[in-house]
Amino acid sequence: MTRDATFTAIETGRLRLRRFEPGDAAAFHAYRANEAVARYQSWQDYTIEQAERFVDEIAKDDPGVPGAPFQFAVVGLDDEELMGDCMLVIDAGDPPTAEIGYTMAPAHQGHGYATEAAQALLAYAFDRHEIAAAKAVTDARNAPSIAVAKRLGMRLMSAEQTRFKGEPCEEQTYEITHETWQSRRT
Repeated sequence: MTRDATFTAIETGRLRLRRFEPGDAAAFHAYRANEAVARYQSWQDYTIEQAERFVDEIAKDDPGVPGAPFQFAVVGLDDEELMGDCMLVIDAGDPPTAEIGYTMAPAHQGHGYATEAAQALLAYAFDRHEIAAAKAVTDARNAPSIAVAKRLGMRLMSAEQTRFKGEPCEEQTYEITHETWQSRRT
């Protein structure tokens, strides 16, 4: 696993995962400020100032730094419209493991974009960073997130009762190993 200072983009049939750019802040803020999008996420009452700071700060980072989350902008391949984002954090283990996350703007939900972006992100993490496994952590009430994890071939590995944003919830962890990922690709 290495810091990927040369990263520019990952392309799929419909999407490009790339670094955030200053022009992304307004669209990023629009979906992060949406209460339905934020319900199962770590943020709340997201401001345009937070979005601008985030975009400015993430531009200085590279994917693959152990323990440092990296956010990839998910844009349309044809129009570069910001549709959402994906997160990747790789630990310093030997071999390393990763956690992924995915968020799509409401207008782009339900079209398979989250699955397509997350598949590309997993391929990047398994191939470029040689991770042993990847996980996604979600609230049991977040059916769309769970559906994406399952479409990625992830299996439910654990469930823990906890509190999130003041409410009781069940936090579920889904995982896919390198071996399972490889068998699904062939």
